[in-house]
Amino acid sequence: MLNINERWKRDEAMKNMKIRWQDVMARSFMANFLAMLFVVAQSPAQTPGPMTPPVTPPSDSVKPTPSEYSIGPNDIVGVNIAESAEWSGKYRVSEAGDLVLPELSEPVHAGGKTAAQLAQDVKKALIDARLFRNPTVNVYVDEFHSRNVTVLGAVSKPGIYALQKRTTVLEAVSMAGGLLPTAGNTITLLQNHSVPGTTASPAQPVKLNLSKLVAGSDPAFSSEVHEGDVLTVASAEVVYVVGAVVKPGGFAYPDQSAGMTVLQALALAEGTNSVAAKGRAVLVRRSKDSSRQDIPVDLGKLLSGKTEDVFMQANDILFVPTSGAKQTLHAAGEIAMAAVNGVATYGVGYRVGGLR
Repeated sequence: MLNINERWKRDEAMKNMKIRWQDVMARSFMANFLAMLFVVAQSPAQTPGPMTPPVTPPSDSVKPTPSEYSIGPNDIVGVNIAESAEWSGKYRVSEAGDLVLPELSEPVHAGGKTAAQLAQDVKKALIDARLFRNPTVNVYVDEFHSRNVTVLGAVSKPGIYALQKRTTVLEAVSMAGGLLPTAGNTITLLQNHSVPGTTASPAQPVKLNLSKLVAGSDPAFSSEVHEGDVLTVASAEVVYVVGAVVKPGGFAYPDQSAGMTVLQALALAEGTNSVAAKGRAVLVRRSKDSSRQDIPVDLGKLLSGKTEDVFMQANDILFVPTSGAKQTLHAAGEIAMAAVNGVATYGVGYRVGGLR
């Protein structure tokens, strides 16, 4: 049992601990309260007001229409009326060039107008019909069907393409995927000059020089194609070099008007390899009647300038045998004919639409 002095000391210790704890709590409360007052004092005053509605981004569903595009029959146009979403929609322009809206008793003529002009006419029609006081009308072309150009020949994707704006000859070729490696140097433009209800004489084809078009030195560089025009890209005249050469293949004429010689074709094939029998080369020439002529060519003498260079014709085959092979001239021609199948064809390097 504790005596009186020990009990008194214990009670005093407990009393002092309780006082210290209350003092710590009071100090902590005062510090937090002062900190809160400081934050409030530093904050900018907020003036109550109406809530700002969230900004709605513009819709991506409305397709931009070239401002100069003239709407025509069978085009599908979108009509947006801001004051009435249920009256907005997509409509096909009739063969007569009219736009029929369910809300209007009379059609609105759309043929030959731009989207902006048609929007103004639709707005006026809605006001005249007393359906709206001052509507906000937007018109765009959703599908282009009225103006088309046909691109054929040595292009990546021959077909019919819609003219969504003023389009030049080279732009039309680019729309068709660009040129194939076998494309020649000539584009034929057959223009459509027909007028509905009249009998027009057949249009005369126009020959365009592709190399001048690409270089921009031809006045036809900026020539436009129009509704119904047909563009045909000619295939290049090609000669083949096969056998013991570094780069066997078919090679388009760099300049079809100048032609190509044996040495020029050999240069395009990057020359002969180490096992070539230069003195026993063969030039195989095929005629339209399926006949064949095998012409011996001594490349050694050609390269040294001892004999005159030989001009090649379209579809000629220069075959260079290997030094160890023994075959007749006719057999060499047969090997050359077989070697042409499956070889790569190299173009002249025009660049239209990203293709070479």
